[in-house]
Amino acid sequence: MTTHAFKSGLTFFRRNTWIWLAFAALSLGMLYAAESVQFPDTFRLWVHVGTGVIMPGANPQLTSEEGMHHIFANQKAVDGYASGDFADGSIIVYELREAKQQSGVIFEGDRKRADVMIKDSSHYGSTGGWRFERFWANDRTQDAIHDAGTSCFECHTKAKAHGCVFSRLH
Repeated sequence: MTTHAFKSGLTFFRRNTWIWLAFAALSLGMLYAAESVQFPDTFRLWVHVGTGVIMPGANPQLTSEEGMHHIFANQKAVDGYASGDFADGSIIVYELREAKQQSGVIFEGDRKRADVMIKDSSHYGSTGGWRFERFWANDRTQDAIHDAGTSCFECHTKAKAHGCVFSRLH
């Protein structure tokens, strides 16, 4: 009988050990999730805020921005556009694609980059509550911003009256 009780206790311990290990792993995952790359794969299904085009050679100061610019927002961000008060969970994607021209028609080419803004005030207080990410071409795993978004935020402070967001939803 003692052996059976011991085996039952050992089984209970093993089961609970796995539960505790899973809980610990989940907790660590949540702790570091704020720093993991957060590319929103389905952003092209979100609300299309607007599109702009800067043709090659149009302005020497905007060479890095030449192409077709699309801006997409998830529903939380859409709700924030009216007031300029963007709630945590708001995500805005600025997608820059090549602008191609053929027979007088301008159309989009390959993606050059995607810039992502993610609102999370509890983690990014030093950058207005926004996390900034940049992904080159079709890469979805390597954030190209290495200063925690400080360089992005320096420019975005110019739009502080509208939640540090330059684009407008019309």
